[in-house]
Amino acid sequence: MSLLDKFLTSSNSKIDKNRYLLLMEQRGQQPDPEKIPIDYDDLGYDAQLALHIYGKLGNRVYGDVGFTGKDFTLLPILITYHEIIDTDLLLDYLNAIDAYNINKSQEAIKKITDKASKK
Repeated sequence: MSLLDKFLTSSNSKIDKNRYLLLMEQRGQQPDPEKIPIDYDDLGYDAQLALHIYGKLGNRVYGDVGFTGKDFTLLPILITYHEIIDTDLLLDYLNAIDAYNINKSQEAIKKITDKASKK
């Protein structure tokens, strides 16, 4: 699961894996494996499938609180369609992605609220 977490956090970065490796080459430095951003292709099939399915699910958004997570109503159909056997793993991935995105949304709302209250 840590690879997926690293992918999610590095997906907001302004630098991707190829750019990082190019910068290290230009500087004549060895790339630090811990600092190399994760690309989608670095993820395993199950994590990629979870991201794909997550994108297919509808958003639950409320004006006063923002994004509150995905609507999992369609999930049983997607599980059947993709013939997923390990549903526990899929749910773990989906919950991790959802938690990350909810947290990111709440942080953005807090920034906006704090900025507005300073004026």
